[in-house]
Amino acid sequence: MVQLTFRPLRYTDASAYARFRHEVLTADQDNPYSTNIVATLRAEDTFNTTLANLAADRHATHDDRVPQEAYFMFSADDTILGRVRCRLAMTPVLARTGGHIGYYVTPSQRGHGYARQLLQFALTIYRQRQEPFVIVTALVDNVASRKTIEACGGVLQAIVPEGADQLAIYHIILNHQSEDGEKNG
Repeated sequence: MVQLTFRPLRYTDASAYARFRHEVLTADQDNPYSTNIVATLRAEDTFNTTLANLAADRHATHDDRVPQEAYFMFSADDTILGRVRCRLAMTPVLARTGGHIGYYVTPSQRGHGYARQLLQFALTIYRQRQEPFVIVTALVDNVASRKTIEACGGVLQAIVPEGADQLAIYHIILNHQSEDGEKNG
C-alpha cells in the first residue's frame, strides 16, 4: 500500500510543487474540469506567491471569499498527487456553485483512487469541526468526480445551470457521536 501524507505546503516543497505545477499546466490546460486550478497556477509566477496566496486564503477578507485551507497529498517520495481545499464557511453563492470542498488529482496520478482519498480526508476535517453536512459540486458530465462524491456518501440535491454547463450539487451527511455513543446528524 502506498504511504500518503496530507498536509499544507511548506517552504521545502518548492521543487515538488514546481513539478506539480508544470504537469498541471502542460497536461490539463484544455481540460474543462480543471479550469480553476489552471487559472490559479498560471497566475502564480513564483512559489513564494503560491505560499502567500495560500496563507491569505486561510484568512480571507474579501467579501466574495471565505477562509479555506489547502492540503496536498504527497507520496512517500514527496511527489504531489493531488490537492484538496476545505472552505471553512459557507455563503449562498458557494452553496450553489463551489460547495465546501474542492479536490484535484494530478493528471498522471488519476485512476488510482486518490480523488476518493482526498475527499475522505476532507470529510474527516469537517467531522472534527462537527459540521452536520458538507456540500460538494461537480459538473454534470464529470462522471468520475460524481462517482467519487457518491462513493463518499454524496446525495444529489439539485442540478443547476453553471454558465453553458450543468452543475450537480451534492450533500454528504456527516454523522457524529454524542458523549453517550449515540450517532447524531
